[in-house]
Amino acid sequence: MNTVAFIGGGNMARSLIGGMIRNGQSPGSIRVAEPVPELRQALLDDFGVVTGSDNLAAADGASLIVLAVKPQVMATVCRELAAQIAAQRPVLVSIAAGISLGNFRQWLGPKQRSFAPCPIHPP
Repeated sequence: MNTVAFIGGGNMARSLIGGMIRNGQSPGSIRVAEPVPELRQALLDDFGVVTGSDNLAAADGASLIVLAVKPQVMATVCRELAAQIAAQRPVLVSIAAGISLGNFRQWLGPKQRSFAPCPIHPP
């Protein structure tokens, strides 16, 4: 099964992870980068997923990266991951509200594959 990386392990990520596991995704194929130690431990205890605090380590080799961080830190996270994403070309999904496609293009650089707006969230 393909590796899925969650950057951010808050409530939205927990909900998605729980649904993925209930639908057959192996916990060992899910990595979560979360800066808060208590949240990391809860994700490990509740779901058995791989946890850590390093965004680059979580995203390395993942075929899908879910950006599940607060909008105010999205630029920093994207800039940190930009070179790795350009090299590895995973599918990216953001669950952050209010971030435009233009922002993602700016933060992730010009070498990214095309972005497509979500039908319920126009650019």
